[in-house]
Amino acid sequence: MSRRARIEEIRRRRAAQALALERAHARVTEVLDALRVLEALRADLVTQVPDEAQSHLAGIGAELTGLLEELPQEAAALEAAAARFRRPTLNVGVIGRARQGKSELIKSLTGLTDREVPTGDGGFCTGVTSVLRHQEGTATEAQVFFYTERSFLREVIAPYYAELGLGPAPATLDRFAGPLPPEPDGDGAVGGSRYSHLAAFHTALPEYRRYLSTPSPHTVDASEIRRFVAQADPEEKEPYHAFRAVRQVRITTRFEHQDWTGLSLIDLPGLGDTNLQDARRLVSALQDEIDVVVFVRRPDASGDAIDTPDHQLFDHVRDGLAWADLESCSFLVVNRCVTPAKGDNTANARKMLEQWLPASRFAVSEARIADCSRPAEVAGVMDQVLGHLTDHLDELDERHLAARRESFAELRERVARLAERAGRLADLAQPADVWSVPFIRLFEEAHGQLANALAELVDRLREQREWTDGLLADAVAEVLRAAREDPRHPTAEQLAVRAARENGLSVAYGKYLNESRARLSRRFLECDGALHARTDRMRQEVADVLRGPGGLAEIDDAEGREFLLRLAERVPRVRENGGSEIRYALRLLADFQLSYRGMLQHRVRACLDGLHADTPAMSFPHDPVPTTGQVLEMLEVAYDEALFACRSELDKVLADPSAAVFSIVEEFYDRVIAAAGSQDEWRLFYQDARTEIWPGRFAALAQHAAQLRHWSEAVAAVRAAVAAAADSAVPAGNPEPEEALA
Repeated sequence: MSRRARIEEIRRRRAAQALALERAHARVTEVLDALRVLEALRADLVTQVPDEAQSHLAGIGAELTGLLEELPQEAAALEAAAARFRRPTLNVGVIGRARQGKSELIKSLTGLTDREVPTGDGGFCTGVTSVLRHQEGTATEAQVFFYTERSFLREVIAPYYAELGLGPAPATLDRFAGPLPPEPDGDGAVGGSRYSHLAAFHTALPEYRRYLSTPSPHTVDASEIRRFVAQADPEEKEPYHAFRAVRQVRITTRFEHQDWTGLSLIDLPGLGDTNLQDARRLVSALQDEIDVVVFVRRPDASGDAIDTPDHQLFDHVRDGLAWADLESCSFLVVNRCVTPAKGDNTANARKMLEQWLPASRFAVSEARIADCSRPAEVAGVMDQVLGHLTDHLDELDERHLAARRESFAELRERVARLAERAGRLADLAQPADVWSVPFIRLFEEAHGQLANALAELVDRLREQREWTDGLLADAVAEVLRAAREDPRHPTAEQLAVRAARENGLSVAYGKYLNESRARLSRRFLECDGALHARTDRMRQEVADVLRGPGGLAEIDDAEGREFLLRLAERVPRVRENGGSEIRYALRLLADFQLSYRGMLQHRVRACLDGLHADTPAMSFPHDPVPTTGQVLEMLEVAYDEALFACRSELDKVLADPSAAVFSIVEEFYDRVIAAAGSQDEWRLFYQDARTEIWPGRFAALAQHAAQLRHWSEAVAAVRAAVAAAADSAVPAGNPEPEEALA
């Protein structure tokens, strides 16, 4: 596939992604509108409901405030992402410090001149961001986009006031035209330079003020472009000031030296000055416009290095591309030049490529040396850039989309949880004498079912307390089988070698006994998994009773131990000492654990005494000294006897887990059902959680209140908006158009 066809395919796919992003943006806006209605109702209701409902509304209000601040930001981010994917071109940003050769590179690639792409060695020549688009058969022209008075004061002037501590920024141009606040004392060279920039904007205001009220875009031909993008005339004798009013210039031309159909160049002002505007413009362009970055750096012939200004520039770009891996979407052109004025920097260009760059944190996908004034060399480098861009843009787009997808999903879940909480208000918004009678009936029914179900569980476990635990029996059988089939005894040759090394068969025999004991003991540790699984099953059985017959499934969606712990956190402190039988029992059950070390290890260790060098099952005879074969037989017999002892001992205790499980569950029953005062504790717990346990059962009692009807309607609107948003998720990075629009 040709590069032009590949670019067209990317543009087609991006158009589908843009439509999906636009739909997600519309859904976020709908959710935001629904939440604003809900907040207005909440503010009206908060003084008209009982204390319990007021507390509930206060909690909802805190979450609403956060969402009402964050959702507009998410909507703006989705709109910016959609605009990025709607772009008709893929964009290459050319970035560098001032006087490094950016403009030379652009002129070499496009065939434009100093009229359209200003250069200069005396200062900071390029004043604004220029987007250069290739279009066959067209004369060079530009569309100039100006700041409005409001955006100029907010985006250009206000940051200087804030940075320099000059007080409130001017709200009108007339106010800005008045005397500037005095320069702060003690700001140093950087602060002084920034104040000088602000003073330049102030002094030159009459020269560019008219453009702040000029409609955009303003179309100019090639001869007028420099006046709007440069800071000085071609001879750098007369300063220009129109650029101060310009947000961006879009130049359409035919690139002379390379086919760039479907692609654009973005020329950003050189950094390295203390102008606040340039760094802000750079980050903004990267966020919204640029797909891949080309850094330009010209080493000084007399000596150079990758230094602090380079890393500062790299950090600016990384901030602008926070959603991407900068190393994967950036290139460095090391500008080689040989001139009488600047000398020959070829040697330092090679050092920068081969030594200085690898030793720095200025990490790019690829770096190449090229003379930016030579079109053929620039074309060769840019071919590499464009090849990388078209090959990897899908994954770069996916990273950009992934950031939006994650944020979109997180906010959607938060709104759904808020709607769930808000839906419980009607259950709370009536006096206690209204809801208490139906509550008592519901509670007594639930408590009776809970008590009966727990009693049935205890009875069943009592009947099974002498039963062999199947999980443990299987685990013990597997350990014994593995130990029997793979005893790992030494061969006769290995025994002889070790006896020679240890200075005697008796020493080798004792060490092999110890190793067999350690190995066999380690195998039995695997029984821990079966005992833990049995404990987990018991906790899940109890949790199922609490969630099912006890009616507590809506309290939390956790399972097993986690459910018990979360339930314990919800139990109110009702006794005089702040304690609770129910909380104590829930935590007791949650922390209970059957373990190999607690139940079986002491029994197994006693069976392994015969595999100890000091107390062997078969003592080593010294008269006569046994042969190697006899020693091997002694090792095998001792090992087999230990295995037999372990099997015999563990057969006696395979029912112990069943007895232990019965005991702890019966203890739990005694604490939460049989103990004095436990029913009162449950009543308070169910009372506090009644809107979760019986959602909607109390709401009907308050439906006569018009405010609550409106609240219920507003909650329903939020839920509907969230459901619609769930169907409009941010697309994946590489969908087919039908998938993105589904």
